[in-house]
Amino acid sequence: MVYTTADRDVTPIYFMSDRIARIVPIYWIITLAVFGLVLLSPTLVQTTRADWGELAESLAFIPFEKNHGLMQPILFVGWTLNYEMFFYLLFALGLALPGKKAGPLAVICCLVFLVVAGVVEHPRSVFGRFYTNSIVLDFALGVLIGLTHTKIPLQATVSSKVAAASLVVAGIILVLVLPLIFPDVSTFPLGGLPACLIVGGALILERWGWVVQAAWCLVLGNVSYSIYLTHPFVTEAAQKTAAKIQPGAFESSLLIAGTTVAVCVVGILVHRTLEQPLSTMARRLLKARRLNPQMDRFIAPMDAMGQGLPADVAHPTAKPRKALSGL
Repeated sequence: MVYTTADRDVTPIYFMSDRIARIVPIYWIITLAVFGLVLLSPTLVQTTRADWGELAESLAFIPFEKNHGLMQPILFVGWTLNYEMFFYLLFALGLALPGKKAGPLAVICCLVFLVVAGVVEHPRSVFGRFYTNSIVLDFALGVLIGLTHTKIPLQATVSSKVAAASLVVAGIILVLVLPLIFPDVSTFPLGGLPACLIVGGALILERWGWVVQAAWCLVLGNVSYSIYLTHPFVTEAAQKTAAKIQPGAFESSLLIAGTTVAVCVVGILVHRTLEQPLSTMARRLLKARRLNPQMDRFIAPMDAMGQGLPADVAHPTAKPRKALSGL
């Protein structure tokens, strides 16, 4: 979010409408599908109830506690989207501040304040526990990376590239090993800090020419949101299959490989048939209705698909920037 708004004049309304168009349509469709499944056959979804209040909270990205104690919406992977939408709201408010760095820095301060308040106050309410969780610091790390990674020089020595690659390797090792050593520690040191090393190191290497250009990697990056939302259905089917056939080591390996491919294929199909058309339609509707024509000068330029134009097109004096895939 820091990267894609750095060289453009983006208003809070434009930013939020674009994020809503990107995140909401496909999430609502799948959430409603799960709710319909619960209505028709409650035994198929053990931890989800056909509660209309919980449906409304799920669709509105409002966290609530289920009867088993977990704070998850009807589509359980949507708990991360509750954090995501909260971050987008903070970021949109930050865009109203003067200067390009004031907003991101204010967002960091807010997130740190929430975590500190949680440590001091130990809130008991669902909202208090959810939004003071240390996992929100992951967003703060992302904002820091967004503010600093473009400051890295474009040229580097071999030793510098090795050091940056070491950050990525260290992050991968830590994210695999730390949960085994400290299983009861919060997710921020176990996941957030190692992820910061991986993402930060990879972006540094990209500036120095180590770029992944494989087409299949770019495709998976573009469909990552659909993969995230749909993968539980594929993996659940694979688990039920494994429970019936009781596979051995070789059969298990084949099942894991087949499940991985199936997750990707389903994600690609959902992205192309549902996510892309729905997001495009939502962008057009929101663009047409959110502001009157006299306010167009306050909206960042849009291309025919409803996406923001690259900075060098929207602002000819700006330096060209690469497009980012995924969210």
